[in-house]
Amino acid sequence: MQPPPPISRRNFLKKGAVLAGSLLAAGGLVGSYSSYIEPKWYDFTRITLSFERLPNSFHGLKLVQFSDLHIGHHFNLQDLEHIVTLINKEKPDILTFTGDLFDAQITEDPALTSKLLASLEAPLGKWAVLGNHDKWVDTNQTLPILQEGGFQTLLNAFNKIAYKGQSIQIAGVEDKLTGKPDITKTLHGANAQMFTLLLSHCPDFANEAAAFPIDLQLSGHSHGGQVRLPVVGALFTPLQGKNYVMGLYEVPNSKLLVYTNRGIGTTFLPFRFLCRPEITVITLEKRKP
Repeated sequence: MQPPPPISRRNFLKKGAVLAGSLLAAGGLVGSYSSYIEPKWYDFTRITLSFERLPNSFHGLKLVQFSDLHIGHHFNLQDLEHIVTLINKEKPDILTFTGDLFDAQITEDPALTSKLLASLEAPLGKWAVLGNHDKWVDTNQTLPILQEGGFQTLLNAFNKIAYKGQSIQIAGVEDKLTGKPDITKTLHGANAQMFTLLLSHCPDFANEAAAFPIDLQLSGHSHGGQVRLPVVGALFTPLQGKNYVMGLYEVPNSKLLVYTNRGIGTTFLPFRFLCRPEITVITLEKRKP
């Protein structure tokens, strides 16, 4: 099991210490907001994405993405239960989780965690990849929790989602920081003409994925910076989360779209500022040639 990259962690903590000092100097009002209000003020981002290769039967279907729960770092199973309720109210057709289930260790009952995850409903499947924290905690522990929660985990592999006689492909790669993402292996046997959705915890993997026939990549990892300032933007972005920090992007010189979710939880420091935790609701649309 690889340890966290020491440089990035140290830089994050140093920047966080500066931020914490600034918040205290501001009288604590901003600090209280960023510690107690914004981290639990969940934001639903609703977008419609159009694709020429999307099958007609998938037009109008709802894809929901959530990411980076970081259970154990100021996020417990009561919080997860609330997230489950919010997601189920959306009635997703397809549900995706893009990594980092726990933060640094498993602090909650694995069986109860799986039970809550199992209560998430999506008729066309619940799909997941692992993040760097999942590997640091121990893949042998986090992977079964997701699988027993009804998630099909894609580790350098792909599968098909069938609906009304038509299909799309969904693929997932290993985490870029702690694993060996292999997009060639992942898509071996896949139909290059079929609409393909890729899950990658690290958004910057899109620069490699863009060379392959993939239509949309969903990622997390960056937390949107977790703390953002007007004009300045994110104070810190992690390795492999610097090019596509939050929201929707077009990868240069390709047809690949990337959406980076800001995540649900926090890590290292329990702050969010101008960067609310996010659940993404994507309506898929068939685009005419």
